[in-house]
Amino acid sequence: MEIIGNENALAAVDALLSSGRTPHSIVIYGEKGLGKRSLAKYIAARMLCKSAAASPCGICRSCVMLAGGGHPDFIQVQPSLKSGAYKLDEDLRFVAADAVTAPNESSVKIYLIADMDKTPVGSQNALLKLIEEPPDHVVIILTASSKEYFLPTILSRVIAIGMSPVTAEQCAEYLKKHSSHSSEEIAEAVSAMGGNIGMCLEYLESKGLRAAAETARLAAKATADRNEYELMKALSVCDKDRELTVSMLKLLQNIFRDAYLAALGCTIENCGCCAEASEKMAASLSVSKLGELCSLSEKYIFRINANAGLQLCLCSLCADIKNITG
Repeated sequence: MEIIGNENALAAVDALLSSGRTPHSIVIYGEKGLGKRSLAKYIAARMLCKSAAASPCGICRSCVMLAGGGHPDFIQVQPSLKSGAYKLDEDLRFVAADAVTAPNESSVKIYLIADMDKTPVGSQNALLKLIEEPPDHVVIILTASSKEYFLPTILSRVIAIGMSPVTAEQCAEYLKKHSSHSSEEIAEAVSAMGGNIGMCLEYLESKGLRAAAETARLAAKATADRNEYELMKALSVCDKDRELTVSMLKLLQNIFRDAYLAALGCTIENCGCCAEASEKMAASLSVSKLGELCSLSEKYIFRINANAGLQLCLCSLCADIKNITG
């Protein structure tokens, strides 16, 4: 089970599990594509492995079942809704009810509830009692893009572990080993997505993400140039595609974030897909204005996911960017 980079996260997991004190609730957080599920499966493998020597050994019955996706004591809870959100009764309350049942093969029973941030915050209350007073045999692993999604009552009772992008070099090396794409294509993906391996793989395989990245680049350059016409022109390709728009907004947020951090004087490895625009905005806009730009994406992603009119959202976004950049 290969996890690239994230030495601090791995060290925290190893220290935690080597201590002999089994954590009952773990939150793994970080952007999409950083390997949250991979770390969750590594934790499960460490806990379920039967080897007394190296763990996970990869060859015992538990490791083989886990690698094949069929270990009865590692339950990956599947969301019932197409959006990836969990239903309160069918999914989350089911976990709380099922948790009292003893494990089949091992001493622990592990539930992975991934991408919790796609589900309304209040639904977490369905898991609160289980997290507060878990049966001795139960481990809950939750993932989300940010730990800020979780209620304070949940966060105070879990071990939180953050995932980070790897270096551009580590990402490129991994992609060369695990994909059939050319060096030029890999370099383009890393330039667009930074050290996020999962997003780089998606970029290589998905025309949709490449289109979203190109739109974000053009929108960022227009923002940096304070060119309202070019901004509207760039965003016009999104006016009938909600999925493209949401992907574009997430990428645009990364560009604005890079500009904000650069304006603060931070030394960063650009994660956004247009370093040129980030640098220009950092040099020409105040920190407060860049902070306002950073908050725009979440605002409009929320509106779009709530089924607001797409064209109206894009026009309003253009107006907001114009008002902020002057």
